[in-house]
Amino acid sequence: MKSKILVTMAIVALAAPAIFALSPGTEHFVPGAARGQGRAGAFWVTDLTAFNPNAEEISVDIYWLPRGKNNAGQTPINVKIPPYTSVTVPDVIKAVLGQDSAAGGFRIVADGLVAGSVYVYDQNGPYGVSLEATPIEGQVADEQAKSRPSVLNFTNIFGIEENSAWRTNFMGVGTDPNGTLFDLRVFDANGNVVLDIKDIPLGPWETELWSLGPQLGLSDLDGGFMEMTVTKGGAIFAASRVSNWTNDGQILEPWVLLGE
Repeated sequence: MKSKILVTMAIVALAAPAIFALSPGTEHFVPGAARGQGRAGAFWVTDLTAFNPNAEEISVDIYWLPRGKNNAGQTPINVKIPPYTSVTVPDVIKAVLGQDSAAGGFRIVADGLVAGSVYVYDQNGPYGVSLEATPIEGQVADEQAKSRPSVLNFTNIFGIEENSAWRTNFMGVGTDPNGTLFDLRVFDANGNVVLDIKDIPLGPWETELWSLGPQLGLSDLDGGFMEMTVTKGGAIFAASRVSNWTNDGQILEPWVLLGE
C-alpha cells in the first residue's frame, strides 16, 4: 500500500500546481470522506490533496479513519512531499485503500507545516465540494483538552436545511485519544429548539456522519443552525447541504474563535 501511494503521489506531483489551503499546521483532521452509493442516486468519490508550504521536504503520516470505529490503532501511510509542492491522489479510497465502498475521514500529521483538503464529488455529475483539513488548533474542546487559550467548548453551523429541495449531513471527528462527548442542539429559522441530544460519544479519532432527516428525524427545516457543545475531550465538526435535484453540495463549516 505504501509503495502504491508513493508512486501515485510522485506522478501527480509532477503535474500538480501549488495549492494554498487556508490553515497550515502540523496535525489536521478531515471529518468527512466517502466512496460509495449515496441518496438520490449519487455515487460519492473522494480526492485527497496535501501541500507543503515549507522550504524543506516534509514527512507526512496520513491516517484513514473509518466511520464509527475507535481509530487509535490505525497505521498511517507515510509520504514525503518536496518543498512548495502539492500532491493530489484522485479517488484515494479506491486507489490507495483498495476499497470500493467506505466512509470515514483523515488525520494528517507532519514534521513541519502542512495543509490539505478533500474533494468529494458525485461520480454521476461534474460537481462536488471541497472540505478543508482543519488543524487541531481549530477543535472545539473542554477545558482539559484545549490546545490554545482561545478554544471554546461550543460552536455553531448555520444554513442547514432538510426539506424537499435540500438534505443536510452533519459530520464530526473526535480529536482526543481518550474519547469525546458532546451535546447537539438544532434550532429552526425562528430560533426554536427542534432537537436536543446529550452526551453523543466519539471514540479516539472516530469519525461519524448523521443525516438530519433519516437518522435524526428532522423535516420541514428551512434554514436554522446547529450548536455543538463538547463536554469531554475535543472534536472538529462540519456539515454538507446537498441538493435533492442535482446532488450538488455545499460545505457548511463551523465558526472558530481566533487569537489568544
